[in-house]
Parts: sequence; structure tokens; C-alpha cells
Amino acid sequence: MIALVMAIGSSAWGAAPPSTTNEARGVLRAEREVVLSSSVSERIVKMPFREGDHFKAGQTLVTFDCGRLAAELRAARADAAMEGRNAQVQTELLKMDATGRADADVARLKHQERKAQADVISERMTGCKVNAPFSGAVVETMFRTDETPPPNEKLLKIVKDGPLELNMIVPSKWLSWLKRGSTINFVVDETGDELQATVSRISGAVDAVSQTIKIIATVDKVPTGVLPGMSGKALFNEYKMGESPRSTKASEPTAQAGSSPVASKEKTDSCDISVGCMRSAGVENDNKTER
Repeated sequence: MIALVMAIGSSAWGAAPPSTTNEARGVLRAEREVVLSSSVSERIVKMPFREGDHFKAGQTLVTFDCGRLAAELRAARADAAMEGRNAQVQTELLKMDATGRADADVARLKHQERKAQADVISERMTGCKVNAPFSGAVVETMFRTDETPPPNEKLLKIVKDGPLELNMIVPSKWLSWLKRGSTINFVVDETGDELQATVSRISGAVDAVSQTIKIIATVDKVPTGVLPGMSGKALFNEYKMGESPRSTKASEPTAQAGSSPVASKEKTDSCDISVGCMRSAGVENDNKTER
């Protein structure tokens, strides 16, 4: 009976049974993974790096044929110079009262307009070369040499060299002991390598449906041959089977709630009976004394 009451009390407190495993699946990701594009829609004349090739930061990954843009820039700068000269003449004429203030202002504004148009073309020409933002490797190329992609179209996908990140989805109840800085042993399925990782970030929200949360760990030392996208099994070193602060706290009042009512009731009943018996015994003793 007492065991049944304790079980009912535990269920009422909502204490979940502790997890019996410290394992989780994880996927390795590069710290930076980007898809490069360009605002230029011209013919590709040079694309020296293919899938799997490594490059250094600042190297040119894609070069476009921007001869037409270069010609447009020269024409725009010539127009700007012509309007600048006209504005200068109008300013000198204004000093001699040979022209009106409005004509001088219009000439000055036209000069500014032509300069702005030249600046726009010059800015577009910065997209004639796509340089590597960091040292890394090419994952995928979407176009080839001599092709003409539309503006802002994806050209190639690259990843950064160096440390990797381990992405995992774990039960949200693990947050009772899982913190930033927790250590992980990660075994890569594809190569069998065992990596050491440290939890660096924890998602800001729990998925309400699955009761899980995403965590990211940093892998500083990456063996040769281990690549982004590989998956494996993560073992959490700080996990202890059957030990969960949340469930422990919940089980303490559960035991009291489960055992105390019966014990207290029996104790109360026995005390009441004892008091009643003692009182009866006292009355009988008094009667005997009087007799």
C-alpha cells in the first residue's frame, strides 16, 4: 500500500525517469560556410579553383570580363570632367555678372550628377573579381569558365579552414547539468577518429514539441581527413547515469508526500487510540481505588 501511494505521489509531482544514456548524434560544420555571388552579369574569364581546392584569404576565385564596364566608366568620367569645366565657367561668369545665379547652380549640380554616375559604375566594377574572404576550400561551383551568370546569382560555395563546430540536438532535461564548457568525446563515423569538443553555445529556446534543444561545441584540433558534414556519436563526459538535479529535487517531496500521509495517519490513529486507552485505564484505576 505504501509503495502504491509513493508511486502515485511521484506521478503527481511529475518527476520523469532519469535518462539512461549520455550519447547523442552530432554533425560537424565549418565555422564559416558561405555562398559567394556578384552583382556583375558578365562572362567568366577565369575560375582557377575547383571543388576540393584550397585557397588563401584574398586570392581571386572568379574573374569576369568587364571590358564593357570599363568603357562605360571612362565615358562617365569624361562627362563628369566636361560638366565640371562648364560649372567652372559659369562660376566665373557669375562673378562678372555675365550669367544668372540659377545657371551657375544648374551647371554645378550637373557636374555632381555626372560624378555620381561614374562612381556607380566604379562600384559595380568591384564585382568584376570575387576574392576569398578567408582561407579555406571550395565545396561546390555553380558556374564554369565562359558562362555568363545573372546578377547576384550564386557562383560557388566555400568553407573556412581550421576549427570545426559540432552541432547536436539533445533532450532539454539535460540542461540541468549541461553547461557551456562541458566536454564531449566525439567519434566520427566515417573515419573512426575520436575528437575532443567543448560546448560553446546553447540555443536560446527549447523546442516545445520534441522537448529538445540545439547545442554547438567547438572542435579545436581536427585531424587530417575529417571534413565538415561528417557525423558521429557524441559522449558527454559530465553526464552521470540516474543523476538529475531536477528529478532529485522532485523526488524528495514525492517520497514525503507518498509515505507521510499513511504513516502520519497510522501514527495519529495509534496516538488517538493510545490516549483513549490511557484515559480508560486511568478511569478504571480510579474506580479500583475508590472501591
